[in-house]
Amino acid sequence: MNSRYVLVVEDDALLRELLANALEGQGFRVQTASNAADAKRTFRNSDPDGIVLDIDLGAGPNGFDLAQSILNEAPETGIVFLTQFPDARFASLDTQEVPAGVAYLRKSALSDLTRLYEALDIAMRGNVGSEFRDDLDKHRPLAHLTRKQIQILKLMSMGQSNAQIAASRGTTIKAVEDAIRRAYIAIGVNADTENNTRTAAVAKFLSLSAVTDSTPTSTSPE
Repeated sequence: MNSRYVLVVEDDALLRELLANALEGQGFRVQTASNAADAKRTFRNSDPDGIVLDIDLGAGPNGFDLAQSILNEAPETGIVFLTQFPDARFASLDTQEVPAGVAYLRKSALSDLTRLYEALDIAMRGNVGSEFRDDLDKHRPLAHLTRKQIQILKLMSMGQSNAQIAASRGTTIKAVEDAIRRAYIAIGVNADTENNTRTAAVAKFLSLSAVTDSTPTSTSPE
């Protein structure tokens, strides 16, 4: 019988249950939470050895916020981020801001759960290496985008016009238009008509980045 206690923090109910059942099948004692507030309460009540943690937890603190809070209180806790984000930039952080000693796995890169079990074991023992840091993989989706290009594409995916993007960034509309053209090239979308190009770029960005809080409401360039 595995003597280790694990907390699963995932806002998708089906995935949360699947992960809990899989870990229990490996002998772990498991508790679950759907958001950061519930996770903090459960953590303080159960003091788990490790946490499997999504980054996008819906409204409120995200997984990075929760992880940092927990590590401030209990730095010996093993943490595995299990997320669709290619890297921390898609949650508005630098990769260097990912807490040291944690594992970072992309959901779409898991062919089975064996790698999750291995990452969890190593994180709880404090020996996480680059093989369990998918956010550092140079072949991850959209790895070549700059932070500015990510921000521009996120604002486009939220339905903001060029004028709105210029206002939010404090630049001119022409500067935004130039930045968008560079973003198209970076994301590998060829220009035909403006609206079709914009729609294609947003669709590709959302598909590859797993940004789920930016539902397109418009693709108007103006």
